[in-house]
Amino acid sequence: MPEKRFLIDSLFETTELKTLVDGIVGQLGSDASEQACESECHTLIQQDHLLQFGCPIICKSLQSLAHRFGHPTDAPTSAP
Repeated sequence: MPEKRFLIDSLFETTELKTLVDGIVGQLGSDASEQACESECHTLIQQDHLLQFGCPIICKSLQSLAHRFGHPTDAPTSAP
C-alpha cells in the first residue's frame, strides 16, 4: 500500500515544515485554534518566505501534522 502523502509535502520541504510545526506546537500545543495557529505561524516565519502563504493550510492540518512529526495530539490534562 502506498504511503499516505500530504499535499503540503509537495509544496514545502519537510524539514522546514517540521520546524514550523514544532514551533507552533511548542508555543500553543497541538490543539490550538486555527486563528491562534495562523498568528503564531506568521510570527515564526520570516517575511517574504514561501511558507507564510502555507499558514492557513498548515493550521487546518495542525493536529495531523503534529501527530506525523511525533507530537502528542491529545488535549493536555491538568494535574489536581
